[in-house]
Amino acid sequence: MVIHSLALATLTGFSPAPLSAANPATQDVPTHAEREARAYRVTSCPLPEGVALEVGGLEIIPGPDGPRVLAVTRRGEMWGIDGFAGRDVAEEPVFERVADGLHEPLGLLRDGDALMVACRGKLVRLTDTDGDHVYETHDSVTDWWRISGNYHEYNFGPAPAIDGSYWITTNKPFGAQPFGRVTWRGYALRITPDGEVTPMCAGLRSPAGVNTSPTGEVFYTDNQGEWCGASKLSLLRPGSYHGHPHGIGSTDLPEWPWPQPAALPEGQLFSDIAASGDFPAFQMPSVWFPHGEMGRSPAGFVWDESRGKFGPFEGQIFVADQYDAAVFRVDLERIGSQWQGACFRFREGLACGVIRVAFTEEGALLLGETDRGWGSRGSLTEGLQRLDWTGFVPFEIHTMRLLEGAPGFRLRFTSPASAESLAELSSYTMESYTYQSTQRYGSAELSRENPVLRSATAHADGLGVDLVFDGLREGFVHELDASGVRSADGSLDLLHAKGYYTLIKMR
Repeated sequence: MVIHSLALATLTGFSPAPLSAANPATQDVPTHAEREARAYRVTSCPLPEGVALEVGGLEIIPGPDGPRVLAVTRRGEMWGIDGFAGRDVAEEPVFERVADGLHEPLGLLRDGDALMVACRGKLVRLTDTDGDHVYETHDSVTDWWRISGNYHEYNFGPAPAIDGSYWITTNKPFGAQPFGRVTWRGYALRITPDGEVTPMCAGLRSPAGVNTSPTGEVFYTDNQGEWCGASKLSLLRPGSYHGHPHGIGSTDLPEWPWPQPAALPEGQLFSDIAASGDFPAFQMPSVWFPHGEMGRSPAGFVWDESRGKFGPFEGQIFVADQYDAAVFRVDLERIGSQWQGACFRFREGLACGVIRVAFTEEGALLLGETDRGWGSRGSLTEGLQRLDWTGFVPFEIHTMRLLEGAPGFRLRFTSPASAESLAELSSYTMESYTYQSTQRYGSAELSRENPVLRSATAHADGLGVDLVFDGLREGFVHELDASGVRSADGSLDLLHAKGYYTLIKMR
């Protein structure tokens, strides 16, 4: 089991280190962007003339001359890219078009010698039958679902299940449906290798990321909008309903093997809906991403299993944001049957909105980017970048977990903090809020309160603090601002001082 609280000393290649706030020669205080770049370096892949790399899916495979990046694009091409996934990046990576004719692919999965691609109208298996690194055989695994002609009927995935099947998520349409309303939009579908399809979860909106955890559970990301009060990361529990009523009528069909979910009431808080017990199929998220503060359009995500090659965050999740041109960090814990946890900003200022992420064997995080049709921050419209840990440890909140034995949170840091600042109550502020189930686009942060901090007990090693609060609430985001915490020598504040813990279930 990888997703659990990790002692810093167990992280391969990582040990807490003191940080310096400034260049000792000049005493210039580094900017926020410079501090991010000092720990995580961004490298862009130069694109050959005529290549529009609007990335919809990423994989890394052994290539003829080292690790090869495979990138499917929204234009239906797949490119093999040599010289960008290894330890050293080539000055001019080599591009080879290795497949073509795919229908707006928005996911890519290596499965043995084959590649699985979720296209708009089908799940496709690609194979290289003659060993020339070109995938000339395209087999349809299934075209079970239908499309209406609406531009936004995207499909994402596939994600691999532990039973050998594949999971994809289907986007609901936005606007006109020229050939009539179709079924199974806004669903997670399970597909066996021989093409048998079972609808697994309903009520999704714009589920741009789907992936399988190291423990074998499937999660997805969804984008804020109508009936989805804030963007989120959620567990795809079989038979669960995630709140959007667009496709709920499909659960009347015999292919739906679960109890039929009930649509959620207009205008009620999600916390009240969950607490009522009247909607047993409704699945609360594992993490809400507060709108604006944690991006606007979460997409692909991946667990860090690099064993310290990517820095001090082994076992945590890195989530791409397509609008914000950024990557965020999520730390989950399991309370009873509920996965929940905190999210943090991580690395900003990328060249374009990121939709897909993948780790290399060397521990670099590849970023597949596109803004076509969606829009994003950044100076480019598409591309491929990578994040490498420089070996410098940023001063960050490492984990934010529920305390045992008292209402509150235990914070652990990546580097020692000043004992005085850890124990000072004024170092912290907290606000809690939740969201509303509504047909309007998104939700304001509602029922806002300020939990009262009663005590702050610093850990003897300087790497943590226990915060006891009055007023924590189930079903609410708890936004912590630890701006008063300073590094052990007092020279630095936290690189990202805020953590947003989605508290669904108390201990």
